[in-house]
Amino acid sequence: MNQENIMFALETYGYWIILVTLFCGVIGIPAPEETFLVLIGMLTAQHHLEMIWTGLSAFCGSLSGMLTAYLIGRFLGLPFMAKYGRFLKVTPARWERMSAKFHRYGTLTILFGLFIPGLRQLAPYIAGTSRYPFVVYMVFSIIGSALWALSYIIVGFFIGDQIPLNYLPWVGVAALLLFIGTILIKKRSMKGGSRA
Repeated sequence: MNQENIMFALETYGYWIILVTLFCGVIGIPAPEETFLVLIGMLTAQHHLEMIWTGLSAFCGSLSGMLTAYLIGRFLGLPFMAKYGRFLKVTPARWERMSAKFHRYGTLTILFGLFIPGLRQLAPYIAGTSRYPFVVYMVFSIIGSALWALSYIIVGFFIGDQIPLNYLPWVGVAALLLFIGTILIKKRSMKGGSRA
């Protein structure tokens, strides 16, 4: 698939791709959320995507992921996490550690937890299993989703004019390699922690 076809796909289905990618990332399916947001910010700067629709798609993807994870935690609870948590790389020790952070910082975790990989995926489930008040959770999820999605898109937007379009595929490759490297480092650190 050449660059023109990729750009056509992004311009045609880009907003749905943004929404689905961020939804998956927030509920725990691996996705390079931050690098992806910066990349779509760059594409927005070069007029391949509209800023309003890009921001709205990113916001909706993030918020829908947070609400879905919260509802799973609330209505399916700890038995669900015990059974399927391994797919999210959740060990009992990790759950306890993240749960303690959530209960200690509460509102701040919902507002800024999206900026912290790992906490981003677990905090909504923990909020649900803890029966954190839904209205309060919803309000802070809206604010947190907007802050997280727009901040990275804006970074990409401001550096997007500085990078010629023909370099964007290389930026995408670098982002993918960074994402894979991060996953490998996390796996190695988790193995090291499990041995201790």
